[in-house]
Amino acid sequence: MVHIILNNTSIKDGENNDTSSGTILETALSATARFWVLLIFEIPSIICCLFLLYHLCFDRTLRNTLNNHVFILILINVLLSEIIDIPNYLTFLRLNYVWPQIPINCYLWWYATYGNLYTIGMLMAWASIERHILIFHYQWLNTKMKRILIHYIPLTTIALYACIFYATCIFFPVCQPTFNYSSAWCIDPCYIQSYALSLYDLLFNITLPCLLILIVNILLFIRVFEQKQRLHKEIQWQKYKRMIIQLASCSLLFLIPEIPTVGILLAQKGGLPYGATGQFESFVFFSCYFIVLLMPFICFGSSKEIWTKMKLIMRRRHFNNFVVPQALKPFK
Repeated sequence: MVHIILNNTSIKDGENNDTSSGTILETALSATARFWVLLIFEIPSIICCLFLLYHLCFDRTLRNTLNNHVFILILINVLLSEIIDIPNYLTFLRLNYVWPQIPINCYLWWYATYGNLYTIGMLMAWASIERHILIFHYQWLNTKMKRILIHYIPLTTIALYACIFYATCIFFPVCQPTFNYSSAWCIDPCYIQSYALSLYDLLFNITLPCLLILIVNILLFIRVFEQKQRLHKEIQWQKYKRMIIQLASCSLLFLIPEIPTVGILLAQKGGLPYGATGQFESFVFFSCYFIVLLMPFICFGSSKEIWTKMKLIMRRRHFNNFVVPQALKPFK
C-alpha cells in the first residue's frame, strides 16, 4: 500500500506465478482471498463512514464539539481512500491490470494511497496532543481567540500542509512519472525516486507522527492514572473516559500495522532489499488497508453521542409503529 512493490498477481493468474519475482512478496492470502476480504469490509465501512460524517457535520452539537473536528478530517481522508484506493486495488486484483488506463487514474490512486494515509497519521498525532489540552488544560480554549490559536490554526495547518505536500509531489512532480498499467498502483509516483524528498517524507511525514502518537498516548495514560490516584476525581474521569477510549482505540488501530511498516521502510531506505523479509513484509503492507477499513467502526463504537441519537431514533420508530396502527383501527 505504501512505498512498496507488492506481488502483482491477480485473481486470474495467482496460481500460475510461482516462479515469478512477485512470489517473493506473495502474502499468505491469495489474490482471490484478498479481493473478498477487502470487499466484505469495504461496503459496510463506507456506509458507516458516511453515516458518521453526516451526523458529525449536520448535527450542530456534534459539529461544535472540539474533539470531533479532527475526526471529521480523519474520516474524510478515510472516505477518499475507500472510494479511490481500495476500489482501484480490487479492480487490479480482479483484472490483473489497472483500469481505466489513463494517467489521471494513477495520479488519483497515488494521492489516495500516499496522501490520505499519511494525512491520517498526522491528524492522529495532533489528536493525541490535543487530548492533553482538552483534558488537562481546557482553560486554554475558554475564549474564541484561544480556540482559534490553539485548536483551529494547528488543525487547519496540518491538513493544508499534508494536502499541499502530496498534491505537489504527485500532481506536479519535478520528474517525469512512468505509468505501468500492468502493475498495482501503476508502480510508484516518481518523487519516491528522489532520495532527499522520499527521505524527508519517510522521516517527517511517516515516522515522526507514529512516534508522537505512541509517546503522547503513553504520557496521556500516565497523567490520567496519576491524577486519579492523587486527586480521586472519579467524576472527571468518567467525563473524559469516552474521549480517551476513542483516542486509544484509533491510535492502536493506526500503530499496529504502521510501526512494523515504518521499521521496514527505514530498513529499506538503509539498503535492505525489497522482499527480504518475505511474507511478513507483504502481510504488514496489506494490513495497512485495515487502518482505513476499520477506522469508521472504531469511531462509531466510541462515540457515545451518536449511539444515544441512534437509540432515540429507534425508540421513536418503535413508538410510532406501535401507536399508529392502534389509531387506525376502525370503530365497531
